[in-house]
Amino acid sequence: MGSIIKVDHLSYVYNPGMPNAVTALDDVSFEVEEGDFVGIIGATGSGKSTLITHMNGLNKPTSGHIIIDGRDLWAEPEKIREFRFLTGLVFQYPEYQLFEETCYKDIAFGPRNMGLDETEIDRRVHEAADFVGLDEALLQRSPFELSGGQKRRVAVAGVMAMKPRILVLDEPAAGLDPEGRDEILSEVKEYHKKTGTTVLLVSHSMEDIAKYANRVLVMSNKKIAMYDTVENVFARAPELLALGLSVPQVTKIFLKLREMGVDVPADVYTVPYAVKMILEAKKRRDAGESLVLPRVDAKNGGRCHMLRDITIGQHFPGDSLVHRFDPRMKLVLTIVYIILLFAASNPLGLTLSLVFLVAMYGVAKIPFKLITKSLKPILPIILFTAVLNLFFVSGEGEPLVHFWVLNIYAEGLRYAILMAVRVMALIAGTSLLTYTTSPIVLTDAIEQLLKPLGRLHFPVHELAMMMSIALRFIPTLIEETDKIMNAQKARGAMLDNGSMMERVKALVPVLIPLFISAFRRADELAMAMECRCYRGGDGRTRLKVLRCTRQDYIDLAVCIVCFMVILSSRLVFPNFFKNSPSRLRRQAPSRMGAL
Repeated sequence: MGSIIKVDHLSYVYNPGMPNAVTALDDVSFEVEEGDFVGIIGATGSGKSTLITHMNGLNKPTSGHIIIDGRDLWAEPEKIREFRFLTGLVFQYPEYQLFEETCYKDIAFGPRNMGLDETEIDRRVHEAADFVGLDEALLQRSPFELSGGQKRRVAVAGVMAMKPRILVLDEPAAGLDPEGRDEILSEVKEYHKKTGTTVLLVSHSMEDIAKYANRVLVMSNKKIAMYDTVENVFARAPELLALGLSVPQVTKIFLKLREMGVDVPADVYTVPYAVKMILEAKKRRDAGESLVLPRVDAKNGGRCHMLRDITIGQHFPGDSLVHRFDPRMKLVLTIVYIILLFAASNPLGLTLSLVFLVAMYGVAKIPFKLITKSLKPILPIILFTAVLNLFFVSGEGEPLVHFWVLNIYAEGLRYAILMAVRVMALIAGTSLLTYTTSPIVLTDAIEQLLKPLGRLHFPVHELAMMMSIALRFIPTLIEETDKIMNAQKARGAMLDNGSMMERVKALVPVLIPLFISAFRRADELAMAMECRCYRGGDGRTRLKVLRCTRQDYIDLAVCIVCFMVILSSRLVFPNFFKNSPSRLRRQAPSRMGAL
C-alpha cells in the first residue's frame, strides 16, 4: 500500500508576528502508510495535539504541506470540507464535543452533514454504536446524562459513523480507569482490523502504544525524535528515558535485568514476549537463579458525585400537549406571560397566573419538584429583593413595625410579597419553555421568528444558535463548577463553613477556572462542529420543518382566553398599586416636614 498521509517540512507558529508567538512544530516530515496504526507519543508541549489538528485542516501550516491521499490539503481551501469527511478527529476530551439532545442524534450529526439518506444514517449510527460497545438503550438518552466513559463512546462513535479513511484520536482514554481504557482502545483496535482504517493514536501511556500500535512516532521539542516500528523504538528505551518519556513497565524491568547482568533483550514491551524471553534466559544461564516479575496491584478509582440542583436550561423529553405545541407559539406566549405578570400585578392576577402555570406543568407532566429546584439557586436574591421592598417602601398611616430607623408599612409588606411571587412565577414560567422544548427545536423557532431581521443583514442564525447552546450548556457549566469547587475544597478552601463573608470571598477564585473552562468548552465545541462540517444559515436543511397544526391553533386560543381572564383581574383591583414605591418615597419627606 502507498502512503495516505505525507507531512512535508511542516512548521506551525501560534500568533505569528506577535510578541507572544510560540513555535509548536518545527520542520516536521514523515509518511503514514494506508492501514497503519501509528502511536504518537511525546512530553507535554512537544507538539502532538497541534500536529494532529493539521490532519483535519483545523490548523493551516505556517510553512510546509500536508498531503492527504495524494492531494495537498490546502491547495484548494474551498474544498477543505472534503478532507474533513476523509479524516475523522476525536479530541482529547471527546465528551466536550457532545451537543445534541440524544446520543442517536449526536452520532448521526456527521453522517447527516454528509447528505446521506435516513436509512444509511440509521445503519451507520447503530454500526458505530456497536463498534464502541454502546448499549442500544442509551441511544435515546441525553449524552449529558451518561457517565464519562459512555460519553467517550458516544463521541468516538460520532466520528466512526462518518466512516473516515483516517481516524485520529487525541488521548481517547485520558482520565478513565484501567478497565475503561482497555475497553475503548480494544474497540478502536478491533475497528482498525475490521475496516482497514488508518489510525493515529496520541497517548501518554507507553503501555497503550506498545499494545495497540504497529509504528511509533516520538515527538520531542517540536520535532520528530524517532519514527519506526514498535520493536525498534522501544529497543531504544534509554534514549526515550533521556527525552523525559516513560516506557512500559515491563521494558523498565528488562533494562534493570540487563544492568544486573542477565542476558535478556532490551526491546521487550509486552508481557507475553517478556515471559518467553525469561524462559529462554533461564535456559542459557547456569546459575539457577529464579526470575520473578514484580506484581503491580491496580486500584479502583473513586466516584465523584455531582450536584444537579439547578435545572434551568435542561430539556425533559415527553409527548404531552405542551411538548408538541409549536415552539414559535410557545416562545411568543412565554414572552406574553412575562409581560402579563407585570400588567396584572395584583393578588387575583398573580393567583390566576400561578393556577395557569401549575396547570401547564400538570399537562406537561413535569414533576413539581423541578420548580423548587429551579428556584433554589435564586432564592437568596428573591429574599434580598423582598427585604428591600419591605423596609424601603413607605406607606400612609402608622407603620406595622418600628425599629430604630426602620419602618415596615402594610404597603411595603404587600409589595414585598407580590414582588417575590412575581419573580418566582417568572422563573418557573420561563423554565417550562426549556423543559418542554429541545435546544435544536428552540434554535429553529428563534431563527424563524427573527427571520425578517435577516433582510437587514442581522446574524439571525448565529444569534439563535448561541442562545440555544447557552441554554443547553447551563447544566454542563454547573457540573464544571461543582468539579472546580470540590478540587478547591480538597486544598483547604472554605466553601462550606466560616462566616457568610468568608464563604463569599472563597467563591471568587472559583470564577477564574470556571471562565477558563467555559471558554475552552466553547472553543472545542466550535472546532468539533466545524470538524464535522456543520453549516447553518442559508441553504441549511432541516429534518423536522416547523408547521402549525390544528391542535396548535386550539392550544393558542385556550392560552389567549386564559391570559385575557388574568388581565381582567385589573378590573377587580384597578388601583392596587396606586401608591407606587416611587410615589411613597416622595410622600415621606412631606410628612416629616409637617412634623
